[in-house]
Amino acid sequence: MNRSSPVEARPIAEPTAEPAPTLLADGLLTERLALAAPENTRVVVADYEIPPGHSLPWHYHEGRVVAVVTAGVLTRTLADGSECVTPTGGCIVEPVGPQGVHMAENREPEPLRICALFFLPQDSPLSTRADPPGRFVHR
Repeated sequence: MNRSSPVEARPIAEPTAEPAPTLLADGLLTERLALAAPENTRVVVADYEIPPGHSLPWHYHEGRVVAVVTAGVLTRTLADGSECVTPTGGCIVEPVGPQGVHMAENREPEPLRICALFFLPQDSPLSTRADPPGRFVHR
């Protein structure tokens, strides 16, 4: 007769609370977002900190970028020379491609933090540096 080993009694696990996510950003989208993401889209979440008086140089993105300002005030200069000011809690939707060249600045005395969600072609960088638009020279 083949005897099997006795099954050990195991304590029943107590139900645990659901794990709480770490909230990275929480903002309000104030413009329409159209997003068609094909297969093999690269999805990246990045957190930027820009010290007072510093900037991100002129650049563009090869895919859609949605970002939330999590601290401070973001000032973007767009290709046409217009400026967009976004305070903490505001969301931005970046233009796509070289025609959407822009720069970002922190003109405030406190650090600027931005949490960005990128939807990019598989092998593209987060951003591509560019010259300022010909019709606009940043002062």
